[in-house]
Amino acid sequence: MTIKPGQIQGRDSFIANISSRLGRKSPDAVAPEHPYRGAPAFYKEIERTTEEKIQLFTDNWTALTGKVLVVEAAEAEEKLGVWLQQIVEELQVKRASRWEHAGLIGLNVDGALSAAGVEVVPWILDPSAAQEGGPASTDMSGSSGTVGPDSTVLADQADVQPIEADSVDPSKLEATADSGPIELSSVHTDKQGAAPSNWQQRSRLLQRTERCEMGIIWPDYAVANTSTLVLQCSPEHGRSVSLLTDILFAVFRADQLVTRMGEAFQQVTNGKHDASQYASSLNLITGPSRSADIENDLTIGIHGPGKVYAVIIK
Repeated sequence: MTIKPGQIQGRDSFIANISSRLGRKSPDAVAPEHPYRGAPAFYKEIERTTEEKIQLFTDNWTALTGKVLVVEAAEAEEKLGVWLQQIVEELQVKRASRWEHAGLIGLNVDGALSAAGVEVVPWILDPSAAQEGGPASTDMSGSSGTVGPDSTVLADQADVQPIEADSVDPSKLEATADSGPIELSSVHTDKQGAAPSNWQQRSRLLQRTERCEMGIIWPDYAVANTSTLVLQCSPEHGRSVSLLTDILFAVFRADQLVTRMGEAFQQVTNGKHDASQYASSLNLITGPSRSADIENDLTIGIHGPGKVYAVIIK
């Protein structure tokens, strides 16, 4: 008997064995019915008030060790600033990367961070380079500095000169990088011009974001049932801000809360008819990063932020 590639052998006996172990005389002759496709109708019909969604999100977010601050719109800037300063002081944050979002700028997040001595790295791309979330992908290693609206330097200054690896004391390299005058990307591997490392080839903005302890974002939607933040990547909203940092600080309005995940997906797909209309990535963040190996040893913060904070503006 010739066995064709992909042909299943012994299927009936395999299923019969499972059926007998379940205490059945024989396998079912008819497949079980599946009356629902996706969420059942009764689940879709559940409606919650804004207050109920806020409470549900808060309960689920805090159950995952996250922290939530709910504020009225009139007091948002003041209370958010105070809470943010407390967090960066407690966690000893020196640098924070944030999305270039009108809501964050309007709440003077940069001012609160600067008052606490935190360097702000806005996600503003060099217009001559590729944009994270865009179709192209090129290197942003030009030497000309890019300055944001708040005069925060986004790329390395033009007067930063390359240095040879032989002239650098490795024991002082990390401290030098923290202090700013020398960029690690400027260090040559050797005098013969060997190929630069992967880290050296990254854009200046990405290198600066990697050094930030906190990422500040404004999600597109938040799902109350699972306390999930829904983030669509764009040139101003780099996915790296929420993935590279140790701490995630999210700010959003209460009217961005939806009850179910399906509602968020529906909003994301509305009005789109072609794959090119979608963001290059859709990130779903539910609490801190959790990873477990085959022995179920849980580790927090390996594949993303280990501490998460959310501010809901009513």
